[in-house]
Amino acid sequence: MNPGWFWVILGGIVEAVYTTFMGLADGLTDITYTVLGLVFSIVGTLLLNEGLKRGLQMGASYAVWVGVGVAGAAIADVLVFSNGPGIVSYMFLALILGGVVGLNLKSDKTPSK
Repeated sequence: MNPGWFWVILGGIVEAVYTTFMGLADGLTDITYTVLGLVFSIVGTLLLNEGLKRGLQMGASYAVWVGVGVAGAAIADVLVFSNGPGIVSYMFLALILGGVVGLNLKSDKTPSK
């Protein structure tokens, strides 16, 4: 597996933290959470860029980054904001995570010329 995936997945986790801080920012009125959110947003993007520098494909990398961020934000929604998703939400989260794994496996293969 390409070591760039470590950076992309870490960036996705940081994106989930970013969205959590923005949810806590109360419409950007809480300056502490707003600033933390903006900083984490920049860091998450830089981590995605690190993965791309290591030769990963843009489309697959972005999809994995967003997928990890979405799954993490959904988990934060339950743990931080006490909003419990229903069974259908869990099914769609499983589809997202399955897509992340599939893209990860698919994009490591070298295209034939």
